[in-house]
Amino acid sequence: MNKIQDNWLKALFQRLGNAIQDKKRTIVLLSSFYVALVIISYVGFLQSDTLSRMNLAEFEPGRVADRDIIASRELSYVDENATAIRRESRKQLVTPVFRYDQYISNNMIDTFTAFTSFLGSTALEAKNADEFVLRVSAEYPDTLERQDLRGLFQGIRKTPLLQTANSIFIQLVSEGIAEFPDEGIEEYNQNTVETVRTANDRQLRSDIPRDALLTEEKIPAWIENALKLTNRNADFLEEIYLLIRPFIQINYIFHSDESETKLDTAVRQVPPVLVVIQKGQRIIRRGFIITPEAFLQLEALAKAGGHIDVRQFVGTILLLLIITLLAVFMFSYSIFGAVPGLRNMLLLLSSFSIVYIGVLVLTRVMSHASSIDFAAILPLALITMLITVFMGQKTGVFMTIILSLGVIAASGYQLLPFVFSLLSGFSGVAVIKSGGKRIDLVKSACFLALLHPFILAILALLQKEPVTDLVSVLFVSSVNGFMSGILVLGFLPILEALLNTCSSFRLMEFSDLNSPIMKKMLLSASGTYNHSILVATLAESACRAIGADPLLARVGAYYHDIGKMDQSEYFVENQTNYNKHTDMNPRLSATVIRSHVKQGIEKAHQMRLPREVIDIIAEHHGNSVISFFYNEAKKIEGEVNPEDFMYPGNPPKSRESAVVMLADVVEAACRTLDKPSVPRLEKFVGELIDHKIQMGQLDNSELTFREIGSIKRSFVNILAGYYHSRIEYPNQKDMLPDIPQKDSRVTKRKKNE
Repeated sequence: MNKIQDNWLKALFQRLGNAIQDKKRTIVLLSSFYVALVIISYVGFLQSDTLSRMNLAEFEPGRVADRDIIASRELSYVDENATAIRRESRKQLVTPVFRYDQYISNNMIDTFTAFTSFLGSTALEAKNADEFVLRVSAEYPDTLERQDLRGLFQGIRKTPLLQTANSIFIQLVSEGIAEFPDEGIEEYNQNTVETVRTANDRQLRSDIPRDALLTEEKIPAWIENALKLTNRNADFLEEIYLLIRPFIQINYIFHSDESETKLDTAVRQVPPVLVVIQKGQRIIRRGFIITPEAFLQLEALAKAGGHIDVRQFVGTILLLLIITLLAVFMFSYSIFGAVPGLRNMLLLLSSFSIVYIGVLVLTRVMSHASSIDFAAILPLALITMLITVFMGQKTGVFMTIILSLGVIAASGYQLLPFVFSLLSGFSGVAVIKSGGKRIDLVKSACFLALLHPFILAILALLQKEPVTDLVSVLFVSSVNGFMSGILVLGFLPILEALLNTCSSFRLMEFSDLNSPIMKKMLLSASGTYNHSILVATLAESACRAIGADPLLARVGAYYHDIGKMDQSEYFVENQTNYNKHTDMNPRLSATVIRSHVKQGIEKAHQMRLPREVIDIIAEHHGNSVISFFYNEAKKIEGEVNPEDFMYPGNPPKSRESAVVMLADVVEAACRTLDKPSVPRLEKFVGELIDHKIQMGQLDNSELTFREIGSIKRSFVNILAGYYHSRIEYPNQKDMLPDIPQKDSRVTKRKKNE
């Protein structure tokens, strides 16, 4: 099973590789085209402001502006002054951090408790105040003054002073004593502080008013208030403060590092003040005083330099990729019915490039115009008309869709220009008449001059955007429509000459029988001329019946035998009594007969006939054998190589070329038919065409059996009218010649045509 899968995958990749190899030129061309469009899009979307090249000194604040300055694109910049004010304001909201130091607090309580305990025991043991003072001073020197100790002696002995002092001190320490630094705290919030305590390994944070923090200055008042709340003797206030004061330490400590981190974090979180300048915004107004704010906006535009909207650019290149793939799909063989040649492909790619680049330029030049003003000047009708003239209406319709998608990509995704381009392009395709005259282009121009304003007026009614001067816009669109037709008339001869294309108008010129080459054929090879006229009639009628290009077939038939003009006497239709091939070797005769194809191609190149007409000249005999001289050579030499007697061309590759081949064979052979009635013509024409099929001459022409049947009926109808009923003369044979499997007798009937 795995082996089968491997073989299948190998075959799939091999077929894919072969397909890529066969279409290598197309892939390279499309890839190069896409890369070029991406580069052009980048340049087009890269926005630069002329302010970068201006002297900003001309726009100093306070001066009167001498001209308007309008932003060419949307831009945002940071207002540093406003941002600084916002950050300073945010700083004033940040609260400084004060941490409660439990270690200091515990040490304070332990020290004070030991001190009061010593005072109590000493007061009881001392016999008098002097002894008390001496013993305390010896143990705690410089803690209290001797006079203060002497005053405390009786109070300690007779009142619960020390117990009250201990209780008040523990409450004081628990409350926390803070100190505000002289510098470094002024940039924080002046009304609130953040306190941090630790309880059970958890940090308790709370914001309290700054005045609620206890400082050394507030301690006496706090002690007094504490005594009142506990219903204790307020007379002890001075003694208690006297005892407590030497042991007071700051245990609510200002943490500068943590506070600064908090401040920096808050400042970083402050969003900058963005000023947005809208595209098309008038920054400086002529005749008005330039404000500092306007000058800052000018500076921002000048400093911004080049800019590209990455999101829009990426979306555009992806849309271009989709458009390219859509074009490949639409012009594939399964949809289009044929694969465009290199010349046509270059024409289509050039058309898209011109429209896309033109719209990019117009979008930048008319950046302040409304979408309806922009749509009014789009030349989609001109491009689609030229494509339709050169490649037909089906191609014109397909390219209208592709070009309109290119318009929406290049115009910044404006819907109204896209819709107008679509309708304008379809209108241009519709007004081109296949096989028409050049004067019809003037009529088409007049029709578009009326149709364009009608389309634009409808779109103006549907859009929400106000139209300031609708009459002017409609007039511009009318001029656009009229000039599209006129410019097609002007560009057509130039493009036809440069590209040597097969347009209907150019074919109409080549179909003129009064041209010098046709007049020369009439004089030098009258039989070939008459033969070509009838072949053209047959081919044109048959192509019209099967939906092929009748004009191309007619012109191809006119010129398919121009190679016979220089040696017309060697071809039977131009001979009267004497046949020059009677005295010639069959090989030499075959060489002379074959040469008319090569000489016809050379003359066609000299005349700059379109490639399609030259192909008909080269393929109207295919690679069939000149059977008459081949059989004559076999009689003389015995074994003969058929390739020595083959025409140098290839079997027809187009339907028009195949029809001309069949018309050529049928017209020449029917000249030998006796009593050409309709039944006899049907049988004879059918056998001739079937013989060509059997010889493989129609294998590459893409003709279907249904189309071949239509061709047979068309030939019979034309020939039946041409070979009308005649009077039967004596000794006229009423017998249909047999048609051999190979083209020997047909060629013999044609003799050496």
